[in-house]
Amino acid sequence: MPAKPFDTFKRIFTLVSAIPYGRVSTYGQIADMASIYSARIVGFALASLKESHGDIPWHRVVNINGEISPRSLDQMLIQKELLVSEGIKFSKKGRIDFSIYGW
Repeated sequence: MPAKPFDTFKRIFTLVSAIPYGRVSTYGQIADMASIYSARIVGFALASLKESHGDIPWHRVVNINGEISPRSLDQMLIQKELLVSEGIKFSKKGRIDFSIYGW
């Protein structure tokens, strides 16, 4: 029997909550850890978060290239600001070095 969406999102949120301060993970890494077939589901789960889930560090999840995934400009700027506030540095191409900041 397939997992219910709520259970899947709960697993995703638990894993994302475990990403340490100053570290990042990818959508695919979280999907693999949660035994989910698609990284997009991780994106959908994180996009569903409301301000009431402020304790889940959604901003620590980036794409496989170490980049902030395109979404609204405001959300992208907020995510970058939160990552920079944790000491994460971006290359001139806007990428995060997983060998330094990866989880």
